[in-house]
Amino acid sequence: MVEASPIISVRGLRNAFGDQVIHDQLDLDVRRGEIIGVVGGSGTGKSVLMRSIIGLQEPVEGEVEVFGTSMRGKEEDEAFEVRKRWGVMFQGGALFSTLTVAENVQVPLREFYPHFDMKLLDEIARYKIHLSGLPPEAAHKYPSELSGGMRKRAGLARSLAMDPELLFLDEPTAGPDPIGASKF
Repeated sequence: MVEASPIISVRGLRNAFGDQVIHDQLDLDVRRGEIIGVVGGSGTGKSVLMRSIIGLQEPVEGEVEVFGTSMRGKEEDEAFEVRKRWGVMFQGGALFSTLTVAENVQVPLREFYPHFDMKLLDEIARYKIHLSGLPPEAAHKYPSELSGGMRKRAGLARSLAMDPELLFLDEPTAGPDPIGASKF
């Protein structure tokens, strides 16, 4: 049996901030259907690795491919088609404070599918909010009106908005109450 090509391939990754080396010659392959957890203490480079893969952090050295496309040196518009295929939940949810939960969930949909009408956007947002475990009334609240765990679930709802093939979750169980974290 021939093993499928990886959907994420990292070769020789080196990330450094001044003299502080975070990754040195890191290699990683992730294949379709795999669930990979990167575990380590605070400041060990877990978020830096994710940011390097999704193109928010330019590594000092190495190659990063996602869905067979190099992510190194890509301008935002060049990575557009690849970015449509993943969802990202950042630490703390990284919600827009001036948008409601529903509007935050709609952000990636509006970016990649600007022709969607408001009724469809509202329907998708309601479904993703429900899927994330938030009550329906959370849709109309602003991030400042939510608990830490609710903000995390709102970030999860947004990361799922596009039904992504690939999902990046940065510290998905940090912040929620122990029961919420265990359900996750």
